[in-house]
Amino acid sequence: MNVPLERQWDKRVQQWHSHVTSAPAFEKVLTRLIEISAPQPADVCVDLGAGTGFVTTVLAPKVASVLAVDISAAMAKSLAERAAEAGLTNVATEVADLTGFDLPPASADLIVTNYALHHLADAEKRALVARSVRWLRPGGRLIIADMMFGRGASPRDREILHQKVVALAAKGPGGWWRIAKNLTRYGLRVGQEHPATPEFWQAALRDAGFTEVEFQPVVAEAGIVRGVRPLS
Repeated sequence: MNVPLERQWDKRVQQWHSHVTSAPAFEKVLTRLIEISAPQPADVCVDLGAGTGFVTTVLAPKVASVLAVDISAAMAKSLAERAAEAGLTNVATEVADLTGFDLPPASADLIVTNYALHHLADAEKRALVARSVRWLRPGGRLIIADMMFGRGASPRDREILHQKVVALAAKGPGGWWRIAKNLTRYGLRVGQEHPATPEFWQAALRDAGFTEVEFQPVVAEAGIVRGVRPLS
């Protein structure tokens, strides 16, 4: 029986928070995401797939407000508690599936998302990007941080895949089992993770009407794509 995605994440609250806060790679992604976002004191912000607040709690002191959106009620509750403990009175949470989430037009200045959108199918990714450009005020920014790689078509892809295989193989029989399982999922396009290439993301943003679209690699498979809603 397939367990709904929200229930799966409900059960992973503490595990996920410990994972992202203890991994140096995630810290590098967070640092670059904040730098590229260039948050301003008057910014009204939205964090899509906010989890336990890894990005939200760093962003909130720099902006006017943050709406943290996540599919898991348990994640949202944990985030709200952490924000309250930190004295962040400008943080609100909303429990929502990103495939159906919506906001009023021109209601945000900055939209960020960190390691969440690879759980969406490609068509769902494009649909969310198309909606997000309407949510932003002219000059508003969309910042997507995620695993961004393909199936070996580029030298970067091949290096990422090589690094993953070497790291797993070093773990012995269990690692080799994970290699076989991941290759099967990757080849058949099954499972819950659907990473897209930097080229896919850049095209999705441009097709939605974003300008100043650019990609920056961060570490391993992690990358960040940025776009700006035109002023006119």
